[in-house]
Amino acid sequence: MTAPAPAGILDEAAEQLSKLHGDAIEKLAVEQAVVGVFFTGVRFSDGSTGVAYTPPEMIQRASTRILGDRPRSYRGRTAAQMISSSLDGHFAPVVRLAALNALSAEYLARAAGEHAPANDLSNMPKLFTGRRVCMVGAIVPLLKKISQLGAAQIAIIDRKKETEAEAGLGSFVPLEQTAQVLSECQTAVLTGATIANGSIEELLGYIPADAAIAVVGPTAGFVPEPLFRRGVAVVGTVTITDGIRAMEIISEGGGALELFRHSARKVNLVNQPRLAALGLC
Repeated sequence: MTAPAPAGILDEAAEQLSKLHGDAIEKLAVEQAVVGVFFTGVRFSDGSTGVAYTPPEMIQRASTRILGDRPRSYRGRTAAQMISSSLDGHFAPVVRLAALNALSAEYLARAAGEHAPANDLSNMPKLFTGRRVCMVGAIVPLLKKISQLGAAQIAIIDRKKETEAEAGLGSFVPLEQTAQVLSECQTAVLTGATIANGSIEELLGYIPADAAIAVVGPTAGFVPEPLFRRGVAVVGTVTITDGIRAMEIISEGGGALELFRHSARKVNLVNQPRLAALGLC
């Protein structure tokens, strides 16, 4: 699960955002870009801000090449340049993803206005109650809520052994059994890390056609149609409410909890036709 960034999904999002923003895509410029140890952030000149998970393996690869790298600055680049598949740099895939999320902020803000302020994927119990659930990338608070909703089974696939000790929920599955476990699930929860590390397209291919799929986390904060077209039923993500504070948190090594506490608002983006087809409305 270490493929390059999912060009199909991100390219489709970039194309849609280019149409939504029109001429502004060439006028908006980067005000600030930060690559943090947990998240990467991009803030544009209009204040719109997006964040994305920084994969540890990306940091490790970059650290082996740092002496041979050339100086680089994203500040001042146009939005069109930032969401291009040709964006340069060791962290270009995740910087591009954060830029896509920033340009989707207005869309997500409108969607957030249609839901309760404290939205969370666990507010949709039909996705979990009595069902075989598989989560790729453990989100401990969400796991605790899912276990309280009476899931029939919870299988967890995560590279981090530390998470297994911390969570103590569900059954942790060896990475080599990923395809088999996903093929048997009724609800699959993929974290935004699967977008950032490029594994999401492969993972979606393992999931049964009649299973419910949710993609969760701040990293999934771009226009959801590319995911909806691939059968995703719900995208549980965030809209950034305070871009300046969010960038401060990222630059100081802050994680998701700090973002949620100070500068982000959860929102569920729902693929109603897909939920209806699955009988989960």
